[in-house]
Amino acid sequence: MGAEWVLGIAAAALAAVSGVKIANGTDKVNKRKWQEQAILDEFVLSFLPEVMSFYHLEVLGKDPFSAVDREQLIDGICKLGSQEAYRRFDRNGALYKMQAAGEQAKESQQELLQFLFWYLDFSNGILKDRLERTDPLIRETMLLEKQFAVWCICHEELQADAPRSVPELIHHSSYFAGALKEMEAGVFRELMADDELRNERRGNFVRIIFQAFEKEAQGQVELEAIEQFHEHFKKHYTDRNKGLLRF
Repeated sequence: MGAEWVLGIAAAALAAVSGVKIANGTDKVNKRKWQEQAILDEFVLSFLPEVMSFYHLEVLGKDPFSAVDREQLIDGICKLGSQEAYRRFDRNGALYKMQAAGEQAKESQQELLQFLFWYLDFSNGILKDRLERTDPLIRETMLLEKQFAVWCICHEELQADAPRSVPELIHHSSYFAGALKEMEAGVFRELMADDELRNERRGNFVRIIFQAFEKEAQGQVELEAIEQFHEHFKKHYTDRNKGLLRF
């Protein structure tokens, strides 16, 4: 399954969405709808296929940057996302946080994951306003936003002494997708926005993810990744401070 095929599937899945009717009229409500539709077309639908393909290629165990030009993607998103007209639709300060991570995201995997998380956080707000609540694209992008948060937080927690566990976790993201559906989107947003809070709760958050991962793991490499996580957890969280972990 090649990178071009994955990009093609993502683009095709989004193509029909651009046909959502633009409201006409001169009153404020219709003007807002028109502006929001424009953002959907030029910002969300223009970049979402590449962001989605990044996820799909990682899960397939492929290098997403064989298909996605990281620098071009980041520059394109930042250029449009800096427009003042977008700010009125930014409910959670996602655009500001996204811009803050932009330059470093070109070099750092963790910063890139933060950047993509905040892009999706903003985009999901637009999608929920413009599409029917039952549209499958909304469910997929909301889950994808949570997945990027998980990847970022696990990378931050484990990169120093358990780095081999992270690629396996990403590759088998479906193992813990059910656990993510039970968590409110606000939990992920809160953790990603607050460094101090994330540092305080990160250990327990990663433990929850790996517990769900462990229930489904079967292959030798997967089991080795889980063992590496357990070694990390025992090393950094003693019986005393395990009791202080909150989530």
